[in-house]
Amino acid sequence: MPSPALFEVLADTEQAPPRCALEEEYGAALVLAAGRVAVNFVSTIDGIVSYGLGGGDSSAVGGGIAADRLLMAMLRALAGVIVVGAGTVRVAGKHQWTPATLAPDRAADLAELRAAAGLPATPAPLLVVSTSTGFARNVEAASKPETSFRVLAPEPPQRRVDAATIVATARELGGGGAILCEGGPRLFGTLLADPAPLDLFLTVAPQLAGRSSDTPDRLGLVEGVALPPWARGGRLASMRRAGEHLLLRYAVDAAQSNP
Repeated sequence: MPSPALFEVLADTEQAPPRCALEEEYGAALVLAAGRVAVNFVSTIDGIVSYGLGGGDSSAVGGGIAADRLLMAMLRALAGVIVVGAGTVRVAGKHQWTPATLAPDRAADLAELRAAAGLPATPAPLLVVSTSTGFARNVEAASKPETSFRVLAPEPPQRRVDAATIVATARELGGGGAILCEGGPRLFGTLLADPAPLDLFLTVAPQLAGRSSDTPDRLGLVEGVALPPWARGGRLASMRRAGEHLLLRYAVDAAQSNP
């Protein structure tokens, strides 16, 4: 059994009583509102979320710490649908977007969490956002029975699928349950460009990465959109510590004034 101190609670403004063993470890109920989009990232101190190493490099960024992987698994367990970008699927290989993939030793506890939230035992379906219909067909052909796929790719192809279409499709696919977005940063940029309310779960790893003209594949937290100052801002809802890592939750609403 993992240590109950896996998550050190530093602040939590939306505390609710735990409903199961995993939430006891987390220190409160982990609630995802159906009317908001939860977004999950791990980044360096300076905001790099990918070194561009291929094959998915979240472990290179975050160090693969147990608390981050368990929180990711908990978010998947609470999702009605999971949204990812085509680029994320392309580099992730045969990864399965199920809770137990991230924390196989906690599969029973994750199932208990999903039941405590009133969700069906089957894993959340996966919505892949793509602008390529050819890639869409390849993803559907390679899908595994553990995860139900749907690909959102406009016809004819265009540069970007708008946020309203992504959210509406995800809500329909997830039966009105909570939407979890696992990136990448361009998809996050698309969501930020729309006034839809978001909950950003951000694990900050204690390392610095930097960027230069020689590292074009290093991606920041937000890509593909340049927002005006304070167009979107976050209210710190909770903060937890795992060693030298910080696990933050920000409520990101439509518009924020300069503090």
